[in-house]
Amino acid sequence: MEKRFVPNQKRLRRFQDHELVSHYHLRPFYPPETFVILEELMVDEPRVVLDLGCGTGNVARPLAASAAVERIDAVDVSLAMLERARELPGGDAPTIRWIHGRAEDVALTPPYALVTAGMCLHWMDWGQVLPRLAHMLTPRGLLAILNLQQSMPWRQAYQQIRRRFADGRPAPGLNLVAAMAQRGLFRLLGERQTAPLPMQQTVEDYIAAQYAYSSLAGLDSEQRADFEQEMRTLLTPFARDGLLSFEVVATITWGRPCDAAG
Repeated sequence: MEKRFVPNQKRLRRFQDHELVSHYHLRPFYPPETFVILEELMVDEPRVVLDLGCGTGNVARPLAASAAVERIDAVDVSLAMLERARELPGGDAPTIRWIHGRAEDVALTPPYALVTAGMCLHWMDWGQVLPRLAHMLTPRGLLAILNLQQSMPWRQAYQQIRRRFADGRPAPGLNLVAAMAQRGLFRLLGERQTAPLPMQQTVEDYIAAQYAYSSLAGLDSEQRADFEQEMRTLLTPFARDGLLSFEVVATITWGRPCDAAG
């Protein structure tokens, strides 16, 4: 029997929490090259983008700065995320329509030359979302799936700490693209990675950024104190002049969603 990831609804509801949202800006951002690649993937008219699970607009706000984009419909189920997105730089761009609702059934205005989805597809019902997108894309329109990876020397020890404190079992190491293709819901057409982008962050900001992930946002005060102490012990030897240095790389995978499972 095919194994499917069923979202942890308790963790999903945390994206409505203002405390999680308040830490969201501390998460690493997409390298600028990401948006060059996305622009190149738009070959149809109208040059309208649908950004699913937009969060605080880490894709929508930079992409809206491009003269090549006519409009972006940015959708998220969390009203708190959308409220924060409007407040951030570029969030008031006239080309962005912030839309509150679920990707499965929210009212939209197609056609779209490009649909983007960051690290959010595992929260959605593919059997509803992907066939819906197949009917909303222009003839050469594409679904671009974005993934952001961090390269840091403390990764292994960090993962051990995270496993001890994360709420419940972590999401499976699921290759979303392969799983969607196996179900006949996605046809892979291409993939690119950005060059590594060097980043720096203080130890305290790096620790605070962990509360912007749903698996760690639910820690109580005692758990937080223990988590932060372990993280400081781990990270302090890696800091230089109070700053941690690491790299981020974005992977952009694109293809066509299919209107029915095979």
